[in-house]
Amino acid sequence: MTGVLRRGDVARLVRGARPFASGVNSAALQVLGDWAEAELDTRAVTLTAPAAVADDAMYAVVTVVGSPTALAENLPNGTEPVRALRALERTIGTRVRGVLPINTAGENAVLALAAAAALGIELVDADGCGRVRPTVEDTLFTLAGVEMGPCAVASPFGETTVLEGTTGRVSEIVPRLVGASGGWVFFAGYPVTGSELREHANPGTIARYLDAEPGNELAGVAHRTLLRATITNIEHGPAGSERISILMTERRVSGSARRIRVDADEAYLGALADGVPLQSPTQELFVISESGEVLDPERCLPGMRVDLVAVELPAAWSVLSDDTMKVEGNAT
Repeated sequence: MTGVLRRGDVARLVRGARPFASGVNSAALQVLGDWAEAELDTRAVTLTAPAAVADDAMYAVVTVVGSPTALAENLPNGTEPVRALRALERTIGTRVRGVLPINTAGENAVLALAAAAALGIELVDADGCGRVRPTVEDTLFTLAGVEMGPCAVASPFGETTVLEGTTGRVSEIVPRLVGASGGWVFFAGYPVTGSELREHANPGTIARYLDAEPGNELAGVAHRTLLRATITNIEHGPAGSERISILMTERRVSGSARRIRVDADEAYLGALADGVPLQSPTQELFVISESGEVLDPERCLPGMRVDLVAVELPAAWSVLSDDTMKVEGNAT
């Protein structure tokens, strides 16, 4: 898809991105939607398909690093994209022609639109991951050997930091900047040429969200409902562990109901149904509320009626285990 996005398209994008948003009541998504609408009041944004990007032009990946909830509480001042992209351009010595979100998280799609509008550059209809991953280094670009840096990080307090180094080292430093920046920063990195973007990025992200329909927010996203269940209990791991297990009972019209265990460790979800793996290695699992919102493990509560939904992943992820997906020295 290649076209033009205007202010009226923001609500469509937010609707499609909402099921993949995190944070309590998707507050960050609302903040970013308002920001994108304000930026699009003065200029439209060209949405460019990966097939149409210029081979030798430079593109960059953008994201919020840190907590979406912190973004909703510690609001952006609106200068973050311009500061980060201009600093990145000075470092690489050339103009950035367009941006794309780092992954399929709902906030990132809307953030990328706001950034493109603020800078007057293209929004590429793609993302750098093809799934939701919790760390800035877990991308298709990293798997392909493309370095994260140089990259630029802009805080809502006005500071801009440029980092040059290996992906492993940069991914250790960025979270420490988050801690000094009110819980979140704007990130621009993975500078790639159009030909590199086309080879490694996951295409069609923005168009899928724009295809969402009222009452069917997943209309544009290929997915399959594995089962419907009721949450019965939440188990937390040992002190200091981020592991959470969500226990469920399958809801069925007839037949024996299976007992479901969804284990969450660093936001990676894996499920067992009566002890048997529920999703394949080529699928990412989501817990969807009755209202159609993706639930973070921390927001799951006993008594909730939910769907377990599987989304197919890009092929590059299927050949790797969770251990090999980690970059040495990564930080959450």
